[in-house]
Order: sequence, then structure tokens, then C-alpha cells
Amino acid sequence: MLSAYLLVSHGSRDPRPQVAVDRLAQQLSLYLQQDSPALVATAQLELADKPLHLQIIDFTDKCIENGIERVTILPLFLNPGVHVMDDIPTEVELANRLLMTYQPREIGERLKLIVTPFLSTYLDFINLFGESRSQLPNSTIILAHGSRREDGNTIVEQLAASLNVKTAYWSIEPSLTERVTALVAIGATEIEILPYFLFAGGITDAIAELVTKLRQQFPQVRLMLGEPIGNSPEFLQTIGRILGSIEACAPFPADRDI
Repeated sequence: MLSAYLLVSHGSRDPRPQVAVDRLAQQLSLYLQQDSPALVATAQLELADKPLHLQIIDFTDKCIENGIERVTILPLFLNPGVHVMDDIPTEVELANRLLMTYQPREIGERLKLIVTPFLSTYLDFINLFGESRSQLPNSTIILAHGSRREDGNTIVEQLAASLNVKTAYWSIEPSLTERVTALVAIGATEIEILPYFLFAGGITDAIAELVTKLRQQFPQVRLMLGEPIGNSPEFLQTIGRILGSIEACAPFPADRDI
């Protein structure tokens, strides 16, 4: 049976993240066809021409035309912030309500929307981040965006603990500057900074600029800046395995999930 997947990203005024997501969707479609045909599309939570629930409806129209009864929605997010916990479920519920107005009604009732957990909840994804960074210097910092939501940074803190490294955040404390300064104060001469971001964009550019300033501030320290996670050669296969495991475990369409 033909499968359908919708990759939901945040959205950005910088075109690079969307180019990367679109490329991922194209590659996933080919990758997944090794086992069975699949429709893979993308949608954006913010800064798109249409709100997310209408983007979902546009995709479900294509799915209905192809006889698909289940759409898997994968949030391309790394932390359980407001977007993942509140905004996306709300938009999916709006899409569900619109589907129930379809004529004939049984089509809307039969189509099932399944929202999966965000990426960092999958062991395959965590292993991708950890295994690609198996040779870490003594002083290493995972730099994530950061969430003000309670427990929003727990996964990053747990990942850092498992790798025996420090954490820093772009939008909350401790900042990268604070972490680097503290490590230099205790004698660090080599520090690797691992961005916990999927794709290059405005924030990763700003991080690179900050690292340049920190190198000037601490010329005696070797500061190394890693690549976004999506640049890993194994990223495509990891997302493919995640979608494959979701498909294998998903029940046949019956009750509607959000």
C-alpha cells in the first residue's frame, strides 16, 4: 500500500532550511521506495503562504486521490517546546475538522492523521548525533536553541550527560560565551562546539560569527565548530528508519489520532 509522510518544519525567512527540507523529502521518497512506494511532502508551521492546517489539507487531497487512508506527520523539531506540544497539534486538529466536512463524508472519516513524536525522542536519531561525534576532546559543548518551557531542555541535558559533555543554549542561559569562558578558566585548550540544529540558517550563521569572536578573545584556545546534524551522511537513512518503524507500528486506520 502507498504510504504518505508530511515533514513539518518551523519555517524561515532564510531559504536554506527549506531547501534542505525539500531535498530531504525528495531523497526520502526514493529511499523509502526500496520497500514500498511513498508520497513525501513538506509543510511549514510559520512563514508559509498558508497556515499549516491548510497545507495538511492540500496534501491529504493528493493522498485521497491515491487511495491513501493514513498520513504520518513528522515534526522536524528537536525539543518539546510550544511548537511541538501546542501549535502543531492545534493545526492538525483544525485539519481534522476540515476533513470531517468532506463530501462524501466517509472519505474524511476514513483518512487518519498520525502525528509522530519530535526527532529527539527516537534512539536512532540520538545515536546518529552521538556516533558521529565519538572522538570528542576533553572539553565539548552541545549548543542547542533552548526552551523556556518546563522540561523543554531535558533531552539535551540527558544527551550531554550520556556523552560527558557540557550544554549551552542560544536563547537561554547558560550561553555559549559563558560556557567557553568557564572552560578556559579551568585550563581548557581545545573546545569542540556541537550545534544541536538540523540545518544551516540564520542562527547557525550567528553561531559561527560568535565563535569567530571567541577565537579572537581566546587566541590560546583551539575552538572547533561542528556541522548541523542534517549535514551528516547518515541523516537520510536515520529519518528513513524512523519513518519505517512508525509505519510498521501504526494501526490500520480506524480511530483518528492527533
